[in-house]
Amino acid sequence: MTKPSKPSAASNPAAAPKTPKKGSTLPQPGEVLNYSYLWEYEYLKGRDEGIKDRPVAVVLVTRPKDGINQVHVVPLTTKAPTRDQLAIEVPDAVRRDLGLSSDRSWIIITEWNRFAWPGYDIRPIAGREPAVSYGYLPASFFRRVRDAIVAAGIGRPVDRDY
Repeated sequence: MTKPSKPSAASNPAAAPKTPKKGSTLPQPGEVLNYSYLWEYEYLKGRDEGIKDRPVAVVLVTRPKDGINQVHVVPLTTKAPTRDQLAIEVPDAVRRDLGLSSDRSWIIITEWNRFAWPGYDIRPIAGREPAVSYGYLPASFFRRVRDAIVAAGIGRPVDRDY
């Protein structure tokens, strides 16, 4: 990961955004959004949009010198990680509190997407329209995810804006 030029404000679960629009509240680290995630293998095949919408966890929000807020997200999936993916299983209680599928789920920490906020690929959650946020990962679980990402030292994200 690259070092942010300016980190986002502290997490505030009460400030969950509803519909992304110009000037909307920035998502916060630990927030889980509904997003059209573009897997690296999809990107390498030439796709510019993910095949399906899925929950993603915000891990970092930065404001580079150009002043455009950048949001970095990692995907949640019910598909067990492959041998070349590092992942953290999402506890049942966390899935339940966020209103996610009851199927086993993992946060993949070996790849991520970066996009300018508000992004075109943020999607309303089916049955909760116009909400785009599922809520927040518990702080201790988010720290575990964040620390695992840093320890893995993964490379460049799939940059959705270029």
